[in-house]
Amino acid sequence: MVRTVPQRVLAPAPPAPPRRRGLTVNRSGGRRFPPILLIGMAALLVAAVVIGVRQVGGGGCGGRLTLNVAADPAVAPAMTALARRYNGEDHEVGGRCAEITTNTLPSAAMAMALGGDRSAAQARSDAYVLDSSLWLEIAGRTAERTETALPRPVGSVASSPILLARAKSASAEASSWGGLAPGRATSLRFLAPEQNAAGMIALLMARQAAGTGDKALAGFTGILQSAETDGAVVADPAAAFDGLVRFGGGSTPVLAASEQAVWRHANAGGVPVVAVPPSDGTLSLDFPMIVAPGRKAEIASGFMKLLESPAGTAELTRSGLRPADGKAAPALSAVTGVGPAAASPPPKPGSVVEVLEMWRRMRLGTRMLTVIDVSGSMLEKVQGSKQTRMEVTAGEVEKGMSLLPDAADAGLWAFSTGMDGPRPYKELVPLGRLGATEGSLTHRAAMQAALRRMRAKPDGDTGLYDSVLAAYQRVKAGYRDDMINVALVLTDGRNDFKGGLSEQDLLARLRTEYDAARPVQVVGIAFGPDVDLGALQRIAKATGGAAYQIQDPGQIHALFQQQAALKICDDPRRCPAG
Repeated sequence: MVRTVPQRVLAPAPPAPPRRRGLTVNRSGGRRFPPILLIGMAALLVAAVVIGVRQVGGGGCGGRLTLNVAADPAVAPAMTALARRYNGEDHEVGGRCAEITTNTLPSAAMAMALGGDRSAAQARSDAYVLDSSLWLEIAGRTAERTETALPRPVGSVASSPILLARAKSASAEASSWGGLAPGRATSLRFLAPEQNAAGMIALLMARQAAGTGDKALAGFTGILQSAETDGAVVADPAAAFDGLVRFGGGSTPVLAASEQAVWRHANAGGVPVVAVPPSDGTLSLDFPMIVAPGRKAEIASGFMKLLESPAGTAELTRSGLRPADGKAAPALSAVTGVGPAAASPPPKPGSVVEVLEMWRRMRLGTRMLTVIDVSGSMLEKVQGSKQTRMEVTAGEVEKGMSLLPDAADAGLWAFSTGMDGPRPYKELVPLGRLGATEGSLTHRAAMQAALRRMRAKPDGDTGLYDSVLAAYQRVKAGYRDDMINVALVLTDGRNDFKGGLSEQDLLARLRTEYDAARPVQVVGIAFGPDVDLGALQRIAKATGGAAYQIQDPGQIHALFQQQAALKICDDPRRCPAG
């Protein structure tokens, strides 16, 4: 929630036409007015006559019509200076004197106000100049919820392309978004996308560079995971450049930043950087002006003409911004060394919300209950190996658990039939934080010990459906909204638990218990020739999860390596293949 108390700045304007005022004469005391006061009164009378002539002749204006403009900090100084210039000229709208006031607000707050969010009531204004049109998609989603009419932009005020910047002392170079994939010599840094359009653009361009193939999502999540792990996401644009100087080994950090930010950094005498427009295209901050229809929109239209004039362009350049058409400004190029920037096609509708949701999910923790099949079929040997399915599965899950951070929650169940009295499942390790200490062991060590002790039940059948429902309910009971809540089910067979739930019973229960506001996903991993993949897929679909078939348990570790992609994948059809 963003709460901003705007600081309004009224650009100086010419004095309003003086009003007629009655003169009161003190007759009782017979006092005489001082000469200076008589001169002032005479001047007022003359002015009143002049104003009266102008009004009769149609040259004056009755009252004032004020357009209050909220502007992003990146463009607010230029807007204030140009509003002062506008107010120094004669402008009328509907017979009233037109004037402009400005105040500074972050674009995130303005997007909330445009969408009608009540928490942003203090950010409401007559017109808004955001740093990017990308905010309008977010405002539109809010407007749908609040049933608010979203006004359209009347034009773009300025522009600033997003560049790739690195320390001048760095040896590695980065000239494209595609060159920032994990494992390369360079790594991407960007501003917090929830609050900064430059960060949003970095996510959009990285998503686009990942392509559309089967492994595109995994590649994109690799970039996100690397950024999250390395602390490459920063909130302060000024401090972001300080992180470009890397002492010791590792990849060269590359910052996605606007040309204006690079220009400001250079003028402030910061560490020398080299900035280039990405060779595979980029998006720009386009600073749209949004204003509702009506008389005040006429003021905005007149103000736009001033912004587009040579005087307006010069003022924007003094703030480090290009004109709205994106042409390079020589005064900026002299400082940044950046010329023309190839424009990338605009993002498809819905792309902004999609990548922000992916980023949000990436930052969530993991809360996962792993439920492993220990039925008799798990004693069979894995093809080409001397180990049983049980031994390989337990070992691969243990290796996979090592990829989870200490802050993750994990638990372990085994299922077959007759595991705990009549129940086909048994809790081996309760859900808990992996880094927590339990007696002389950490929770992670307890998980590892339980996996090493796990044995298949020679005469056990597969009580899959009852075990899935119980695991789902256990995860849901302790739901945490700061984590992705998952029941991970691994099996080599199909349900054959007599007297237990049918598939139809299970699906009906899951659909009834599923809560979109508190989602718990069932993720199934199936292996072996006798597995019922279709049933696992239907179970997963009922909870918004996914199901995967692998050739042998040895591939389980690879799925844990892709767990970041599974985390951000809220549509099973877009999840990476196993």
